[in-house]
Amino acid sequence: MENQYSQDPANTGDHRFNTRRIVFIVLVLLSIAGIGVMDFSEKFALNYWLAMVPVFAGASLALAWHSAPDRDATAGQHITRQILHWLVLVLGVLLIFLLRRYETVSHGTAGLLALLMLSMSCLTAGVHFEWRMAVLGGILTLTFVAGVFVDSFFWILLVPALIGVALLLRGKRLQKT
Repeated sequence: MENQYSQDPANTGDHRFNTRRIVFIVLVLLSIAGIGVMDFSEKFALNYWLAMVPVFAGASLALAWHSAPDRDATAGQHITRQILHWLVLVLGVLLIFLLRRYETVSHGTAGLLALLMLSMSCLTAGVHFEWRMAVLGGILTLTFVAGVFVDSFFWILLVPALIGVALLLRGKRLQKT
């Protein structure tokens, strides 16, 4: 009788890793698009990041769904935790909208603040739900820092994005061993 754990993951029909990798890459690409929006149109940056909240929340839920039983959580508890986590981000972005409405901050600053909120939410989602979200949060944090110090920083995002992809690929190699 063959040991079920000694099979090559590529031959088991389990595509969870590939799906996770694709979701992660899509989130990185959406982040790059958001940086482009911030770089070229400060007016729409805040709206873009607000629109990304449900996308990132859904991706986080999808990425971490299978690990809920490992963390002693029922499906309902897991969904509730994720929803509450991401609703805090919605509240934060709406408060940034309030600051922008009363002209306390500029469009560009509001977009950067929304990016910072998203990066911190991704980092904590990585701590509590799925580690890949922390990698994405790190990339977004580096992007935020670049945005603070560099006026036109769209291309600087490529370096942290490449680092994130390299870490993801390294994780895949470690899982095979």
